[in-house]
Amino acid sequence: MASSTDDDKGKDDGDDLDNDQNATGEDEPSDESADEKSEASPKSPSMTDLSKPAAQSPSPSGPEPRRAAPPRPPPSAGLGKSVAIFVAVVGGISVLMLALGNERGTQGPAAPKWTDGQVVDVDITLVSTDRQDLACATGTELKGLHCQFESQTKRWSKPDANDDKKMLKPYSTTNGINFLAAGVWSDPALSGENLPKTRFAVKCKLTVAGKMPRADVRWHEGEGWNNVSDWYTGSVSDCKMGAAQQ
Repeated sequence: MASSTDDDKGKDDGDDLDNDQNATGEDEPSDESADEKSEASPKSPSMTDLSKPAAQSPSPSGPEPRRAAPPRPPPSAGLGKSVAIFVAVVGGISVLMLALGNERGTQGPAAPKWTDGQVVDVDITLVSTDRQDLACATGTELKGLHCQFESQTKRWSKPDANDDKKMLKPYSTTNGINFLAAGVWSDPALSGENLPKTRFAVKCKLTVAGKMPRADVRWHEGEGWNNVSDWYTGSVSDCKMGAAQQ
């Protein structure tokens, strides 16, 4: 009986030793197991890592191609548009001014309605140098009245070439009516040498001889000619000096 008891006791001691070894193996993992767990467990991101912007992964198809800029319109297109706008603005202003002028009666003087043989009063605006500056050119003679020139380069070759009473010159009235007249500088009021040094006006009687169909007129000696048509034509008399003009 004592032997059985000792065997049971030895068996119990052996079981306790095995249990102690198993417990020690579970509580103290090996270094290799610790390293494997360290590599397997994910690392928690730090605050510094969170503040950094995430790196963008490169596009699998390479860098994105740059978009081509839209083509610019040719300079002429913009210039043409600017010219069109300018023309439209100027045209609109011109139409407006014309409308206002017609409304207020500020357009140029109305053409007179003189008849052949009629005697009318004309206020002629002059300067002393008009005696040699003013001239007209045409081969047409109207009731014995003619210009100083037959053409722009040829003087009058017929009789009375230098007779002021027969020689037509272009004149303007103080209200802007143009006409051809002879006899101005041979009138007693203007035949002297003591004429005003500034622009002045003379009031004369004009005997209408008709209308000159066509002529070239010159306002200053040495300057170009202007072509005119259907200007009233006649001879003057009974001139009286008027006031000086500005």
